[in-house]
Amino acid sequence: MKALLAAIAGDSCSAPVLATTVALAPLFHATPRAIHVRGPGAEAYHGAPCELPLLELEGEPVARIAQAAGDASVAAVVLGARGFEGGRHPAGQTALAVITRIAKPVVLVPPVDLPASLPQRLLVPLDGSNESSLALAETIALAHRHRLQILAMHVHPAASVPAFSDHEPHAGQTWEREFLTRHIAAPHTRVKLLRHVGSPAADVAAAANPAFADLVVMAWNQRLEPGRAQVVASTIARATVPVLLLPIGATQPQDGTQPQDGA
Repeated sequence: MKALLAAIAGDSCSAPVLATTVALAPLFHATPRAIHVRGPGAEAYHGAPCELPLLELEGEPVARIAQAAGDASVAAVVLGARGFEGGRHPAGQTALAVITRIAKPVVLVPPVDLPASLPQRLLVPLDGSNESSLALAETIALAHRHRLQILAMHVHPAASVPAFSDHEPHAGQTWEREFLTRHIAAPHTRVKLLRHVGSPAADVAAAANPAFADLVVMAWNQRLEPGRAQVVASTIARATVPVLLLPIGATQPQDGTQPQDGA
């Protein structure tokens, strides 16, 4: 069995990172483990109580976390995220450096109290590209196997609203069925498509809260320079639920079980 690796720092994110790692381990079919990276001569971990197997490492945090994540036994990494400038929390530079460096799923966790139970509602933003849909496919399959609700969200910018929008509901229902068929694997019994007209970055970020979903799942290209990944940047800056980032082209989590049919 592979490991789901919690990278903890002894700060306010440590407790929610540990809780999220335990919660998501069944989804990844992985054993939850923890690492703590400290500088030379620094003290050992003394943050929130850690009941997971804990490995103490010395060195530069980004390099050591990336090295640990690169091991073939690691399925994914869970990190504390304190957001971006302009978000609810100060910027977490270690998290930002790690997510652009490792080609594996990474979960970013906000510094809020979170349950150590498997999320039941997954918010999955879809931009309509084949690349993003392929990156999300295996995680969608795992959600089906665990009978989780999938809230697929597609935001139309005002300039690109489909021409049939004034002829709802029949044309819209047809479009939604075709959209789901292209981008979300069946069955669709626990899938709901949410369509908005507005700003993708603002609307997805606004929905990333526990009143709406327990986990956000996003495909992305690991580029955070200005003008790129605006939806990802806005979401992880403002989310109050964990955000699972799936690099496009990376190997996705697999649990080796067969899907269950029916609702």
